Amino acid sequence: MFRFGKEHKTENREPSDAAEAGNGRAADNAVPASITQCEKTVRNIFGISSDIVIQTFKTQKEKAMIVYVDGLINKDLMDRDIISPLKSKDFDGDLALAIKSHFKKVDDMPAFVGEALHGNIALFYEGSKKVLIIDIKQWDKRSVETPDIETVIRGPKEGFTENIRTNTALLRRKLRTPELIIENTVIGRQGNTPVGIAYIEGIVNQDVLKEVKCRLSEIDTDAVFESGSIEQYISQNKFRPVSGIGATQKPDVAAARILEGRVAVFCDGTPHVLTIPELFVEHLQSGEDYYEHVLLAATLRILRFIGLFISIMLPGLSVAIITFSQEMMPSVFLNTLIASTQKTPLPAGAEVFLLILMFELLKEAGTRLPKTVGSAITIVGALIIGDSAVNAGIVSAPAVIIVALTAVSSFVVPTLREYIILYRLLILLLGGTMGLIGVGTGVVILLTQLVSTESFGVPILSSFSRDEMKDILFRFPVRSMKYRPATIAKNNVQRKN
Repeated sequence: MFRFGKEHKTENREPSDAAEAGNGRAADNAVPASITQCEKTVRNIFGISSDIVIQTFKTQKEKAMIVYVDGLINKDLMDRDIISPLKSKDFDGDLALAIKSHFKKVDDMPAFVGEALHGNIALFYEGSKKVLIIDIKQWDKRSVETPDIETVIRGPKEGFTENIRTNTALLRRKLRTPELIIENTVIGRQGNTPVGIAYIEGIVNQDVLKEVKCRLSEIDTDAVFESGSIEQYISQNKFRPVSGIGATQKPDVAAARILEGRVAVFCDGTPHVLTIPELFVEHLQSGEDYYEHVLLAATLRILRFIGLFISIMLPGLSVAIITFSQEMMPSVFLNTLIASTQKTPLPAGAEVFLLILMFELLKEAGTRLPKTVGSAITIVGALIIGDSAVNAGIVSAPAVIIVALTAVSSFVVPTLREYIILYRLLILLLGGTMGLIGVGTGVVILLTQLVSTESFGVPILSSFSRDEMKDILFRFPVRSMKYRPATIAKNNVQRKN
């Protein structure tokens, strides 16, 4: 286990002064032998917090005291395995024999505070300078459910929850190997959020693993509540729409990525698990691709590529053709377009931008409102506003069709939402001002940024080697996929003989 947190510099002292200071700190952190003094110390630490329970009781031999956070422990087990045995007439003073639950011992107060705040019970005993930490955690948590975004027709339906230990157990069920390593640590000076790093020894990219640990160790903040905060702290692509850090709610997807040499980062309190690094093409892949027939999987993947192209390029490309290159359109379409737009006061670029803005507002409103209300607002709002705008002559029907097709296509790749919105508006602006030359300029900017983006030293665009091409545009049969991505698993690329 490694420890996160910045090292604090200390002043140079004489050896005797340093020894005395160390002994002083050790004395201050020591566990008092008296229960009365223990109770006073614990109350000074936690103050008047109403959820911190400090309960003293008399055993058959000496006084004892238990400390726990109300709502984080199983009180039935506490009564059965701790309090009742200690009050029993058969108790002879041997705590190890009396306590029926698993426990460990700590000998300083800071360690006790950390264990208690993580949901363990602390047992103090008269005359003992050690604290028994008993693990009988229990709190309300969401059950394992199907993720809302990564839904599949064929394949595992279970998804990660907000409990880190449940999530690591789901991963362990997929990878039953002793080479799966899960390292635990805590991030946040006040939040003390449990964080785990999962990888497979012998397969993981050691350079990526070292860099992940290094960047995590540099996080110095009060608390982190979601893996998205960790992603922002450790990502070097802060002003790019693609960070190179993936997120998934499905254990099978996380396991598959770990098997390719990646590192997974678990954060307590969120179902989103980070996978590092992430290639750009993975946004167009689905876990279901590897469970379906190869032809169906290849067809669906091509549809996702087409959907990504339409959602980014269609508004800007259509505005550029309508505004500057009408000779490229067949006469039938041109006549229809002229008839539709001759009564509208706005240019084509302004119409499309206005409709895109309206759609994003409706989508945001539907997301924030309750599901029963949000879906109705989105559908009814789009129908009424769109139809009214066309009838009033504010926008043309072709513009509504273009934006609607763009919106539907963007739902094919929901993980690229930021990327799509940014480059859609960029290409729309360039296409509306410079025509097809502007569209070409936007494409060059888009590709240049993708090519130049790296994630923990790994380019997010694959190396396009012969073996990696088997899982990019088309998915080849599983039998032919014998190698892991060479750009990630550098030391162990052979998947099978």
